[in-house]
Amino acid sequence: MALDTMVHLRVYQESDIPRLVELANNKNVSRYLIHTFPYPYTAQDAQWWVTVGANQNRAVTKVIEFEGEFVGSVGIQPQSGWKDHSAEIGYWIGEPYWGKGIATCALREMTRIAFGDLGFRRLVAPVLSPNGRSIKVLERCGYELEGILKAEVHKDGEFFDIHHYAKNCL
Repeated sequence: MALDTMVHLRVYQESDIPRLVELANNKNVSRYLIHTFPYPYTAQDAQWWVTVGANQNRAVTKVIEFEGEFVGSVGIQPQSGWKDHSAEIGYWIGEPYWGKGIATCALREMTRIAFGDLGFRRLVAPVLSPNGRSIKVLERCGYELEGILKAEVHKDGEFFDIHHYAKNCL
């Protein structure tokens, strides 16, 4: 069976809270994610995410399921003003599922949804420079490096370059 038929995206449910905590409460998962992704990741964080955060500010966030099991998340955050044709896309996978091609399948599907169903024309994906796995996922999905912003992020006492990837639907 093809991997893309085993990966599905769906909306968050209250019943996802324990599994979300289990996978997200991992320093290796959170280390290169946006500063608002907490570590440690508590049940209270998961409750807020499922009931408010996943859809806050017009976000569209989905659970990634692999063979029927919650393994991560993918989402877009629409931009506003003169960038209202754009959204920032991001994703994470629980560490036991790394290296299986799941993130690539999920990103392809969310990109299709964003360009098709949601009508966006541009998706951007900032990646911290040490996150080579994420860079490979983006490149496999046709995202292109537009530039590197030096020392753009300060996280956990370190400065990181941001690799700015994007994909256009023009």
